[in-house]
This record gives sequence, structure tokens and C-alpha cells, in this order.
Amino acid sequence: MPKLTLIGLCFWLYVAQKLVSGDLYLKVGGELVLKPDKSTVTDPITSILWKHGKNKVAEWDKDFGGLDIYAAFKERTTLDQTSGELRIRGLKKTDSGVYSVEFNSKLLHKTYTLSVIKAVPKPTITSSCNPDKTSCTLTCEGDTTDAEPVTYSWEEGERVSKVLDKELSVSKSTNGIKYTCKLSNAVSSNVSEPVGEVFGPEHSSIGAVVALVVVAIVAFAVIIGFLVWKKKTEYPQDTWIDFLRMYCGGIYGRICAKGTDGVQPEQGKSNADKAEKGQGDEDLYLKVGGELVLTPDKSTVPDSITSVLWKHEKSYVAEWENEFDRLTIYGVFKGRTTLNQTTGELRISGLKKTDSGVYSVEFNRKLLDKTYKISVSRGDDETTMNGSAAPGGDLDATEKGEANGEGSVLLKEDTVKYDNGKGETEENSTL
Repeated sequence: MPKLTLIGLCFWLYVAQKLVSGDLYLKVGGELVLKPDKSTVTDPITSILWKHGKNKVAEWDKDFGGLDIYAAFKERTTLDQTSGELRIRGLKKTDSGVYSVEFNSKLLHKTYTLSVIKAVPKPTITSSCNPDKTSCTLTCEGDTTDAEPVTYSWEEGERVSKVLDKELSVSKSTNGIKYTCKLSNAVSSNVSEPVGEVFGPEHSSIGAVVALVVVAIVAFAVIIGFLVWKKKTEYPQDTWIDFLRMYCGGIYGRICAKGTDGVQPEQGKSNADKAEKGQGDEDLYLKVGGELVLTPDKSTVPDSITSVLWKHEKSYVAEWENEFDRLTIYGVFKGRTTLNQTTGELRISGLKKTDSGVYSVEFNRKLLDKTYKISVSRGDDETTMNGSAAPGGDLDATEKGEANGEGSVLLKEDTVKYDNGKGETEENSTL
């Protein structure tokens, strides 16, 4: 019996202590406010003393008319001399402990137990699985030093888990569900980033799509780089719009022409080779500033004319398309070139030496056999020494019109006189 009586006494003392004391949890840097119960003090208040454990915090005595704040509590503590309320700002971990108050040198029964703790950090989830990866253990990690006591909770998808532990066991059947863990204490709480596919990603086509996009971007970059190089090295005189119409349109035309009636692939290739080598089926010699007139033979084109394209070497000169009702003059030929959309006749005025070269024509994207090699020179360059005519000149007597030992050669639009054997030349008027 005496032993049972002692145990019962200890129990009731513990309960009484809890009833007359208050447990407080506050965050580091926060503020403590303690309001004592004066109802048990019958006499007028003449002194107040707050203690932290055995150490004084703040003291007021009416007889001495002063308020003292002690040691580490200075400059962050206030005491209301009427109500006895104590306020401590900028709480530190060392402020934890039991606080008590005396009124008129009499200790009140109620005490206050303060715990100053840190806020919990943002947790992270780690996982460890068995060798077969049929089950895994998720762990809610976070540095809880000076933040305890802490609690853990979990969410599985949209459902709150009943597990209130640091670890959570999951099975492969739940793969794809996203998990989050929550770390809490009396002054704060924080939630982790969600974690899904604990057992590895499900097979999907996302990787293939990404690879395809990357390949497409690389291919596009290569094409753009090639076009920039082609424009810079071979067509510097043309605008980008003219270049794209000329180059890309030319590729399209060559593709469409293969295997169709009219110009056969080998035949078209032969004509293209001629243009590249500077060879032509007809040689024409004209004077700088003169006019070039080229009239192609349409008799080899059985269908109605829907497009006409003239080229100077590889460069476009003039292009007409019935489908778009559009006539385009390209590059350096703008402002001095006309194209007859019915006959295909090309006229270039104000000839320059740079206009020299091989000209070819396409009807309905089919290259005609005949090409024209044009040589544009100054008047004093159009004859050679020793009485020979300029290349392409006709020395037939009926065309020379000999007079006084001099002969003339008809060169399309220009006439050149030469002195047989002396090499002295003179420009004549254009016919």
C-alpha cells in the first residue's frame, strides 16, 4: 500500500505541473509574449520580477522607481509595469527554458516552458529499391537540426497517406503515381517536389519525337547554310528573292523535265554542259551599248506555251509564268530587258561586256536545243589583224559590198569596216 500511495502522489504532481505550466514553441528570430494572471494577487502591485530559469530577465520596483533589463535580454525586452506583460524580440536558441514571474516578491504558480526552434527545410525524396525493382522505399530527407520535434506525412497522387513516418514503402503496381512528403514542426511546414516513376519511365515515343525534331533542325540548318554559300559564291549580283526563284525554280524545272516528251534527259544535260563550258550553237558579236535580240524557234514545242525562261550561263535573265501571270526580270538585267510572252523573243538593250556568255531558253520547263554565245566588246575590239574579220563574220562578196578596196561585215546589228591587211578599223553606224 505505501508503494502504491507514492506512485499515485507522483502522478498527481506531474498532472498538476502540466496544468500550471504552458509549453510554447516559437521560431528563431520570432517574438515571445507572456501575460501573467494577476487575479491571484490581491494587493496593489509594487514590484515585478521575471526569471529565465534562475537568471533575472526584467525587474521593476515601485519604491526604487526603476526598470532593469538584464544581460542577454537588454535592448530586445520590454515589461509592462501595469499588467506585468513581458515581450522578448529576436528570439535565440539560448532563450529556450522555463520562465516564471513574481508579483510583490511572491512567485506565481504558473510557469512557461519555451522552446525556440528553427523552421523546417524543404525536404527531398530519395528511393532505394530491391534488386528486382518490385518494391521501393521512399525516404523524406531534410536537415532537422535545431528544428525538432518534427513530423512527417505523405501524399500519394491525390490521396493523403496514412503513413506518418519518415519512410514510405511502395510497390511496382503503383508506378506512375506521384509522391510528395511534408515535413512539419510547431512553427513551420514544407513540402517536397513531387516524385513519379519510381521504378523507371514507362516506354514512350517521346525520345523518338525529340530525335526526329533534332534531325529536322540540323537538316534545315544545313540547307540554309548551303543556300547562303551558293548565293554568295555564284549569284552575288542577285537579290535573295531572285536567287530563290532562279535556283530553287531551276531545280524544280529539271526534276519535272526528266523522262517527259521534248528534251530528253541526256539532251538537256548536253545543253547545260555547253552553257557551263561557254559553248553555243550560234555565235553573235555585238558592240557595248548595243541591243541583243534573240528569237527562239518554237516549232519544237507542241504544247501551248505556259512558261518561258531565259538564262545567261547559270543565272536567270527573264522568266514568265502563265499560271501566276507574272513576268520577272532578274539581277543586272532589270530595267533594260523585255520578254515577248507569245514568241519568247528576248531583247536586252545597253549591252555591257559582262553580258557576254551563253544564253539558253526553256519553254514549259523544257530546255531547247539551240543556245547562243554572245560576245560584247568595244568597237575597236571587233576586228583582228591581217585583214581577217571578227569571229562569226561572213566574207561572202555579196554581203561584204566591196568598195575602194574596203569590205564590210554584217554582224547582226553592228557593222565593222576593216582595211585589208592594215588592221585599221572604224566603227560604222548600227543597221
